[in-house]
Amino acid sequence: MNLLSGTHPSKRNRAVVRIAGLVDLVFLLLAFFLVTTALLEPESRVATSLGARGEVQQVVGPVQVFVELDGWRVGDRVVATPAALRDVLEALPRGPGIVIKPRGGVSAGAVIVTIREARMAGVVTQTLETSP
Repeated sequence: MNLLSGTHPSKRNRAVVRIAGLVDLVFLLLAFFLVTTALLEPESRVATSLGARGEVQQVVGPVQVFVELDGWRVGDRVVATPAALRDVLEALPRGPGIVIKPRGGVSAGAVIVTIREARMAGVVTQTLETSP
């Protein structure tokens, strides 16, 4: 027992820890990692389709179908007849649908054939995109 100091030993040996700065640091790190983390597409929303050579390709959104003067282009496949277009469209996943993009100089009849073949292939969601 220390009689000369005038303070109680239990009060003198206490350590004071200030955690306000540590809490600020933790929140700053949390905010940093939330902002810099890349968000991934849920696997249940990622569809797949077969490519030209039979390998599986991931399709995140709707498939683009280009209507050209000499036929159609779906991904990396080029088809010349409506029946071949229907075969390609039947192999696509049903979920995301298609976007029909006519190229310059294509007749309205070719676009109508594309819509008809897509409907016959079972494609429910069809979007027609035109350029100004």
